[in-house]
Amino acid sequence: MKIAIIGGSGEMGEWFARLLKKKGHDVIISGRHYGKVLKKARSLGVKAARNNTEAIDGADLVIVSVLMSSFKDVIIEIAPCLKESQTVIDVTSVKELPVRIMHKYIRKSTVLGTHPMFGPSAEAMGQNFILTPTTKAERRVAKDFALLLKGYGFRVHILSPQKHDEMIGAILSLTHFVGLVTADTWKELRIERYINTSSTSFRFLLQFAKSVVDSSPELYSYLQMDVPNVNAVEKKFINNAEAWSRMVAKRQRSSFKKKMRLLSDYLNGLAD
Repeated sequence: MKIAIIGGSGEMGEWFARLLKKKGHDVIISGRHYGKVLKKARSLGVKAARNNTEAIDGADLVIVSVLMSSFKDVIIEIAPCLKESQTVIDVTSVKELPVRIMHKYIRKSTVLGTHPMFGPSAEAMGQNFILTPTTKAERRVAKDFALLLKGYGFRVHILSPQKHDEMIGAILSLTHFVGLVTADTWKELRIERYINTSSTSFRFLLQFAKSVVDSSPELYSYLQMDVPNVNAVEKKFINNAEAWSRMVAKRQRSSFKKKMRLLSDYLNGLAD
């Protein structure tokens, strides 16, 4: 299969290029800067295209791996050159808006919204991959693509774009928010004074907070400010944080222990 990856010199684009090359596909990548694309293509052993329209020429599958700030422009650019036999998938972290954009501008090819629920340092085996088909044609593509992904070791889930974005607000956006606020609090506390005498749980949380703040500010700002239900989710978190703080300030020990046991039962009852 010939596969074009738009944004192939970025971290996730590179991740897909490496995987698909390893699986025996004919991979070509494109990006904003041809010099960077060419250098990356040589290191990966794949082809480099001078621009996006050159990349998609003759491709069976087109993977759009760009930030949301560039997504609409890329789709408008490639849409007139796409053919009926081609499939276009996006791998952005939200789904309602990208799917709407693809439906609006891509008339001939079948499109499919997808979201790999992992970062570019992950291995494929056991990782979650979400597909969000909305039409009969997209469901057929999703069925075939799911078989491909499962063969690579992914766990595939089908959601509507709306349900996906609702989930993202509760899982990704809130998780990142916790990491950002934790890092900000530690900076104010000058936590570097205690690093050498810290606990295992602190080091675990420190590693998590580092992974958040070391990520793309552009991507994370989008996940905080453009996912529909984020404000409501984070308001719940803030309200709960205040409730726990009041409980601690008032020394409500029995209520603290009772609530902690209830949460332990809840979390330990969750299926992985």
